[in-house]
Amino acid sequence: MEIVIIAVVAAAASLLTFFSGFGLGTILTPVLVIFFPVEFAIALSGIVHLLNNFFKIGLVAGKIDWKLGLKFGITAAIGAFAGAELLLIFSKIEPVYTYVISSKMFYVTYIKIIISVLMIVFALFEIVPFLNNIRFKGKMLYLGGLLSGFFGGGFQATRAL
Repeated sequence: MEIVIIAVVAAAASLLTFFSGFGLGTILTPVLVIFFPVEFAIALSGIVHLLNNFFKIGLVAGKIDWKLGLKFGITAAIGAFAGAELLLIFSKIEPVYTYVISSKMFYVTYIKIIISVLMIVFALFEIVPFLNNIRFKGKMLYLGGLLSGFFGGGFQATRAL
């Protein structure tokens, strides 16, 4: 049953993000965290991102501005490696707090706190008009790629598996 839930959420989120350009991780990661440890869930989300991007490229390859894509993509890859490395560092820190509910032990870790805060911030980017209208152009495109990659941590999948 878990496989069906994950597959349906991944497919639906991928379809939605084809049109919006954002949100796959915001939708998919919390679902994956239900079934897997946080680090592995992020890695799986990264794999879905990668496959989704290949699929989107296949669909719209003739309309892609490759020069723009390379400017953004190269810095995004660098940012993803940096974000993944930082994620690995935080994932090795001992839990901040532990508690028990119905004989099951739960852990509050720094990485869970960070991911939770980032998800709230990214949700604000979707609903606050001023934040939703931020665009990176020209030389700022490099910064946009770097930040996108850093927070996406797309290459985390290669390190966690």
